[in-house]
Amino acid sequence: GVHWATEVADEMVTASGAKLACEVVDLRTLVPLDVETILTSVKKTGKVLLLHEDTLTAGFGGELAAIIAEHAFEYLDAPIVRVASWDTPVPFAIPLEQGFLPKGRLKAAVERLVEY
Repeated sequence: GVHWATEVADEMVTASGAKLACEVVDLRTLVPLDVETILTSVKKTGKVLLLHEDTLTAGFGGELAAIIAEHAFEYLDAPIVRVASWDTPVPFAIPLEQGFLPKGRLKAAVERLVEY
């Protein structure tokens, strides 16, 4: 997911003529979780998009959203956006798997967040 995020961020910054800035935080480890880096980014940007390949329901993005809401709510300028895989079993066929993963929905989610 990080490579998708950097790809979309670079594309959108270029298309905006550098009027838009995106910060991608790569969580290298979930335990221990680098909460300080997450909260520093929220305080700096005011907006959060959580991208992960797990399903939306019961995915780790929900836990991250809870941490951000608890510790940095007053810094948010928009609702937290989560982009994740569909709440279905992972398909075996490659074309179906590509539709299941959230990459194709990422750019539209970023655009909605920027416009908020």
